[in-house]
Amino acid sequence: MPAKPDWPTRRRVLTGLAALPFCAAAAPAIDRPGERRLRLYNPHTDERFDDVYAVDATIQPAAWQRLNWLLRDHHVDKATDMDPGVFDLLWLMAQRYQVATARRVTINLHSGFRTPETNEKLRPEGAARNSLHLQGKAVDLSVQGFGMVFLANHARAVASGGLGLYWRSDFVHLDTGPKRLWYKRF
Repeated sequence: MPAKPDWPTRRRVLTGLAALPFCAAAAPAIDRPGERRLRLYNPHTDERFDDVYAVDATIQPAAWQRLNWLLRDHHVDKATDMDPGVFDLLWLMAQRYQVATARRVTINLHSGFRTPETNEKLRPEGAARNSLHLQGKAVDLSVQGFGMVFLANHARAVASGGLGLYWRSDFVHLDTGPKRLWYKRF
């Protein structure tokens, strides 16, 4: 009679799955302690940011200016002082992906600050009349190389304010406003 295969028991599988986050978290750190680094890409302007934006929870002024410009309303080249909480949301997203994949990812920025004129033009596409993009408190993003399900799960985990899921367009909206959730299929 052949030997019984050494199939893992349910308990072994569950124990192994539970250990995965700790294994990934043990991957070597890329940033120095206290640093917050972002790797961002704006496909509308073909501009990038790959730098430290905060050290010991203090926003670096030069990085803040560069991020404000990267997240500008590219339709009219107008920038505003973005809420630093938006950068922290982007960083938290990047950290979750880094833990899950053991590599740094690039976040695509689809929309940051919007002028009232641009926001009005985007209303037929789903832009809210009183969008937090108008106040520099929101960002629409995707992550290169990952689908919407992965993106939505990570966004849900870091969202402290608004979370919008735009399934057909393959991006999420994160903002620093009141906690709420919505989704659009277009």
